[in-house]
Parts: sequence; C-alpha cells; structure tokens
Amino acid sequence: MIGPNLIPVGIAGLGSYSPKRILTNWDLEQIVETSDEWIFQRTGIRERRIAEDGEDSGKMGAVAALRALEDAKLSSDRIDLILCATTTPDKPFPTTACHIQNAIGAKNAGGFDINSACSGFVFAFNTAAQFIATGMAKRVLVVGTEKLSTILNYEDRNTCILFGDGAGAMVLSPLDEAGRGEYLGGSIQTEGGKDDVLEVPAGGSTLPTDKRVLEAGLNKMVMGGNRVYRFAVSTFVKLVRQAVEPYGFEQLGRIVPHQVNQRIIESALEKLDLPPETAFSNIHKFGNTSAASVPMAFDEAYREDCLIKGKLACSVAFGAGLSWGHFLVRW
Repeated sequence: MIGPNLIPVGIAGLGSYSPKRILTNWDLEQIVETSDEWIFQRTGIRERRIAEDGEDSGKMGAVAALRALEDAKLSSDRIDLILCATTTPDKPFPTTACHIQNAIGAKNAGGFDINSACSGFVFAFNTAAQFIATGMAKRVLVVGTEKLSTILNYEDRNTCILFGDGAGAMVLSPLDEAGRGEYLGGSIQTEGGKDDVLEVPAGGSTLPTDKRVLEAGLNKMVMGGNRVYRFAVSTFVKLVRQAVEPYGFEQLGRIVPHQVNQRIIESALEKLDLPPETAFSNIHKFGNTSAASVPMAFDEAYREDCLIKGKLACSVAFGAGLSWGHFLVRW
C-alpha cells in the first residue's frame, strides 16, 4: 500500500500486440517429436505466435505502447519515462527502451531496460510505481516485449513447445488522473545460483558468442526439467496469499498471472481453494511470452471486461534467476 506523503498511482492505459503468424501444436509435430495431445495435456497450450524476420522486440513493443497511449488518451510527448522489460532485446545496446522511445515519438522521456526474464514486467511495474509515487515521474510507460523464438532450440521439445512472441504495455500515472487500477503494492525477489533451472548459457561476457558456442547451441534456452514446475506452483500460492490476505479473499476479483503453464495455474488455484475462473488465462493461444505475458493477459482481461470494478486484481510472476514478484491493484 502506498504510504503517507506518497502520490497514489493508477493504470491509465493498456495495450498489447501479437504477431500474425500462428505456430500450432500440429505444426510442431512436423519438426520435433511431440503431439498436440502431449503438449496440451501438459501445458494447456494449443498455439503460439511467432514474429516475422525484422519484427523485433522493439517494434512489437512500440505497437503495444501506442495502443496503451491511445487507451490512456495521452500523446507520447507526455510520457516522462519508459521501462522496457525484455530478455530478448533488439541488441546488447542501445536499450530497447530507446528504440521504443524513438518509434513512438516520446521525445520527453528517459528510459531503460529491465531483464529479469518472466518476472520482468512485474519488476518494471513496481519500479514505475515508485517513480510516480515519489514524484520523480508523472507518467511512465511500462512495456513487456519478447521475441523468444530467436533463443529457442526447435529440436528441444521441452522448451520450444512452451514459448511464443508478443508484447504488452501499460501507462501508469497518478491515480487522480488514471481513475482506475489503484496500486496497492508489490514485491521483487530473487535467489541467485539457480542458473541451471532455466537459462541461456552463452551470449554474455561469461561465454561470448563464437563458432563453438553456435555449434553447441549454447545461445539457446535450456530448462532444468520439472524443477520449474515445483518452484512456480509454490511461489504462485505464496505470492497470492501474501498480497490478498491483508484485504481478505472476498475482495479478490481476478488473478492475472504470468502465463507460465495452465497446469501450474490450475494446481496453484487448487491449493488456494479458489475456483478456476479466478485466474485469467490466455496461454492456450499465446503460450508463455515471458516478460510480455502479464501485460498481454491484463490487456485482454480488461478488454473482455473480466476485471471487476472495486475488486482486487493480482498479478504474480516467476522465472529465471530465480526471480519472482507480484503487484496488486484495486480496479
């Protein structure tokens, strides 16, 4: 909850973008040993979107950003700060936030990227809220955008079936201007030393990309089996309880979680003794889009009128690092 002498924060606008190309489970059957039934039973995914060549994270993020600005009824020159959550930036530098700034004409905005994998947007949202609450910025554009298809090994059925591309965005501003989505607080947490749970081993200063790295496929994502599942379920439950219990679960309108895996979401809801419809899910058509999944799901929930006025909406996320966090708003 925002403390005394701090400016209340709200969500002024939402937007999202998904590429046109659809990669179905049947399509994956043609390139890796799997089946539609095997994928759906384990993940709840039927299809995911794949960005075209030249359709990078920055370009997708810019489309989502413009849609969020339109929803907020704001011109881009009124944005003070752009935070871009991505684990697939356009390039090592300059930042993807800079590319988005230029693409949308946000000439008065500063910006930077936040890379915390699937937790990235939640971390960026909480960071943006602090800028507004303290008066350092008045309007902050928060973007989650990913082109995960560029770091997937399409011979590894454990990872390539899960992930897709896309982007989502929110505009945060003082609550008296936004008029909805009152920020009540959140969390940012990490536990290092767990690289083997989920990582891209190469491409940074530890193991720069060279011929050997490319031949070994070390520039692609690898995942440590069902350890992700166990971590995600327990963390989902802990975060929702931490966020909602002070207000009472009767105040909860919707959970809009990171779209990690439908079976994880269902298992967590069962442990929380909540009905399945409590959580908004669109993983069946977009897969796991990492830092883009929360804003994409939140935007769709908003446009489908699934967020309940006056009730709590809680977003939780968890990912590589390990990293996890949440934010809570009253819609």
